[in-house]
Amino acid sequence: MVPMPDPEEARVAELLDRVRRGELSEGEREELALYAAEDPSLHQAIAARSEEARLGEGWLARVEADDRIATIEGSRGVQIERGIGLALVLGGLVTSSLAPLTGSLALLAGVLLLIYSFARVRLATHRRDPYKDIKR
Repeated sequence: MVPMPDPEEARVAELLDRVRRGELSEGEREELALYAAEDPSLHQAIAARSEEARLGEGWLARVEADDRIATIEGSRGVQIERGIGLALVLGGLVTSSLAPLTGSLALLAGVLLLIYSFARVRLATHRRDPYKDIKR
């Protein structure tokens, strides 16, 4: 015969999982404190799960920051801006043999537009970069 699981142990395990996920309500926190008052070894488990939750929040914040950066870098405006810059550079290279002044101006405008685009995106994403404080 298979022994039935203890409902209190199952409830404590569920509450500890909720601590790890950061979903514990105030009432559940009080309930867990009552269980911990009966079993002092439970304090270590609660502290460990709280630490796991804190670490998980940091990871989640970094993932969200990475998504925001990727959204900025891949936005339609940035793609259009860089496409125009590249077209000006290529057009300037082709035109420079036929009309040197026009080709050179188009080439210069394209290069400046590309530099501006990369610098603008870099400055915008650097403020949101969660890894900027890491020394490489």
